[in-house]
Amino acid sequence: MKLTQNQISIPVGTGLCGVLAGIAISGGLGSNPAKALVLSGLIATPPSFLAYLVVDGKANERVRKAQRLASDKTLELDKTKTLLTNTQKSNSQLAGELDKLRRQLAALEIDRLNLKGMVESLNPAIEKLQAELITSRKQVEELEAEVAEWESQFHGRLTLGIEEKAKEIRQVETQKVFDEHDAITSEAMRLFRELQGWAVKVSHGHEAKKEIIKSLASTYNENLDELAFSVEKERGHYLEQIELLHEKVGRLQHELNGDLLEPQYGQFGYAVEGKIANDLARRIWEDLQIPLVVKGYQVKPDGCVDVGYGYSRSIQVERLIGDLNRHSGNLAKWLGIHKITAIRKLEIADLLVVTFRREPALKEDTVKLLAGSPEEFITYVTSHPIRYRLISDPGQGKTPSTAVMISEILKVGGTRGNTGKGKKIPHTLVTVSCPDVESSQKDADYPLEIFLKYGNTTTAVKSFSDAYEDWQYRKRDTGYASQFFALWVWDELDVTLTSSSDPLGTGEKLKNLLKQAHHTGMGWIVSGQSVMTKQIPGFMDDDRELFTQIIIGVSKIRKYLEKYGKKILSAKVVNQLLSNLDHLEPYIEDKNSLVTDAARLLRLAFVLDDKSPKLYFLPNLDRVSFDAETIEQTIQKAELAKRSFLAGTTDRRMASDSQDAYTVSIDSKMTVPSNSPIGGSSQSGQKPHCCHCGSSNLNLINDGRYRCLECKKRFVANKVVWK
Repeated sequence: MKLTQNQISIPVGTGLCGVLAGIAISGGLGSNPAKALVLSGLIATPPSFLAYLVVDGKANERVRKAQRLASDKTLELDKTKTLLTNTQKSNSQLAGELDKLRRQLAALEIDRLNLKGMVESLNPAIEKLQAELITSRKQVEELEAEVAEWESQFHGRLTLGIEEKAKEIRQVETQKVFDEHDAITSEAMRLFRELQGWAVKVSHGHEAKKEIIKSLASTYNENLDELAFSVEKERGHYLEQIELLHEKVGRLQHELNGDLLEPQYGQFGYAVEGKIANDLARRIWEDLQIPLVVKGYQVKPDGCVDVGYGYSRSIQVERLIGDLNRHSGNLAKWLGIHKITAIRKLEIADLLVVTFRREPALKEDTVKLLAGSPEEFITYVTSHPIRYRLISDPGQGKTPSTAVMISEILKVGGTRGNTGKGKKIPHTLVTVSCPDVESSQKDADYPLEIFLKYGNTTTAVKSFSDAYEDWQYRKRDTGYASQFFALWVWDELDVTLTSSSDPLGTGEKLKNLLKQAHHTGMGWIVSGQSVMTKQIPGFMDDDRELFTQIIIGVSKIRKYLEKYGKKILSAKVVNQLLSNLDHLEPYIEDKNSLVTDAARLLRLAFVLDDKSPKLYFLPNLDRVSFDAETIEQTIQKAELAKRSFLAGTTDRRMASDSQDAYTVSIDSKMTVPSNSPIGGSSQSGQKPHCCHCGSSNLNLINDGRYRCLECKKRFVANKVVWK
C-alpha cells in the first residue's frame, strides 16, 4: 500500500512514544522548541523501516539460498525423478516464504494505520492551541474595551464632579490612568507577541512535522516499491528457473524416449562434405519440420558421399524415406550438389543414410571411353552391311533413329552385295512400311513420310511380296541392281507379320529373302520391341545373324544383357557392359533433364556387332535432311530403267560402259504402258489425284511434294494417282 504526498500518515504506537520521548528529552518547549521538535522527529523514526531492512536482509539471504538451490538442481539434472522432487520442495518453500512476506507486509500495514491514528490524535491538541490563541485575542479586546470604558467614566466624573479640585490631583489621576493604561497595553502587547511567537513556533513545528512525515512517507513508499520490485523480480527469476527446469526435464524425457525436438549438427571443421551434411539437415528441418541428428559422413572411392543421420523413434522410417525421396531433387538444387543418389536405412543400426554426389560421376573424357559419339555411330552404320534391326520400348526413338540412319546412308550410298566395303552404287531407293501410320495420332508428323509407300496394315503386309518381286527382278536385271541400291524399311516388323493371313509362311519367305537378297544390292532396316528373334513369326533365335541388332535405351539394354547376354557374350564382357551402363545412366539422365525438345534427347544404343559389342550415343532427329527433288528424280530414273528393260532395250543399254546408260532422261520417248497407276509421270489426258481421298484438288509445294486441299495430307510424287 502506498501513501500520497498530501496524506499525512506514519506508524502509530512506537512512533507516538518516540515523539513524546523526544519532547521529554528536549525539555519541553524550552529556549529552542524548533530544535526540540526536530530532535523528537528523529527519535520518532518508525522501527518499521528497520523492520524492512531486516526483512530485506532476510529476503536477500533467501535469494542467495534459492540461487544456490537452483545451481544444485542444474547439476543434478541427470537424476530426473530426484530433480522433480527437489523442484516441488523448492516450490513449497518458496510458497512458505511468500506467505511470510505477506504476513510482514500485513504487519507494516497495521503500523501504518497506528501512525495515522497518532496523527489524528494530535489534531485535537493543535485545534486546542488555536482555540487558546483566539481566547487570548478576545481577552486583549476585552481589556481595550475596559480601558475605553474607564476613560469614559473618568471623563464623566470630571464633567459631573469637582472641576474645582486641584489640577494636580486630576493630573496625577490622569497620569496614573495613563500609566496603568500603558502598563496594561504593554502587558497586553507582550502577551500578544508571546502568543504570536507561540503560534509561529507551533506553525513551524507543524510544518517541520509535515515535512518529516512527508519524507518518512516518501521513504516508506520508495522502500515499499523497491521491496515489491525486488520480490516480483525474484519471483520472475524463480518462475523462469522453474520453466527452464521444466523444459530441460521435458527434453530429457524426449531424449529418454528417443525423440528429437530440433536438429543436431556435427562438428566437422572446414570439411565441405560435413558442411553439406549439416546444411541438408537444416534444410530438411526448415522445409519438412523433421529433426535429424548428423552422425557423420564417409567419402567413398567412387566419389559418392554417405551421410548418417539419426532420427526420432516415433517417426516411421519408411515414410521418412518416401518424403525425402520426393524432395531429393529440390534439396540437391538448394545445396548446389549434383544429385542425391540414394536414401536408405542402415540395416545394422537406426540410422538413415543419404548418399549424394557433389559432381557428376563421369567426366566427358571418361564418357568417350565408355560409349561412342553420334558421329561414330553414323560412321559405323554407313561402313557396314545395311541389315539393321532396331529394338526398343515404345517412344524410345526407333523411328527417329531410322530416319537419321537413312539420311546418312543416302549421302554415302549403298554398296554392291551390301558388304560394307564393296563399290558404291550410284543411286539409293528407299521404301518404308509402317502399319497404321496413316490413322495414328502419334505419327501425325511421320519423319519418313517422304519414303512411305505402305501406310496401313493391308498394304504393309503386301510390302513383303513386293520386296520379293523386287529381288526377283534384280536377279534378272543385273544392270539395274548395279545402279540402284534398294533399302527396305519395315517399322514394327513383328506386328506386320502377325497381321498377315499366314504369319509363319510369310516370315519364312521373308527370311529366305534376307538370306539371299543382299547379293543383289538390297539392304533392310527393321524395328520392333521384342529382344527375342524368335518372337518374329517364322524366325528362330539363330536367325539373329541376319541382322545387326541395335538395342536402344538403357533399361532395354540392361534387360537384354541380364537375360540373354551370357548366351552370346562372355560373363566378363556382360559384367563390364552392365557396369558401364550403371555409370552412363545418371549421366544421360542429367543431360536429358536440360532438354525440352524430345527430338534432342540423348539416347544410348547397344550394337551387337559380329566382332565385339559396342555402345553408342544416337544422333538426334535434327540431323535428318532429305532432298525431296533428288529423291523424286532417283525414283523416276529407276522407273524408266525398269521400263527400258521391259521394253527390250536392256541389251543395247548394257553394251555401253558409261554410267549414263541407265540414266534415261525424263523427257525420253519410249514405249510405255498407256495407263500409269500410282507414281510415274503424267500422260496425255491424265491429271494427278490424291492417293488418300482421290481428290484432284492438289498443290505442288516447294519441297517437291503434293498437298491435298481436301484431306490436308502431304505425299511425294511417286504416290500420285494419275487418272
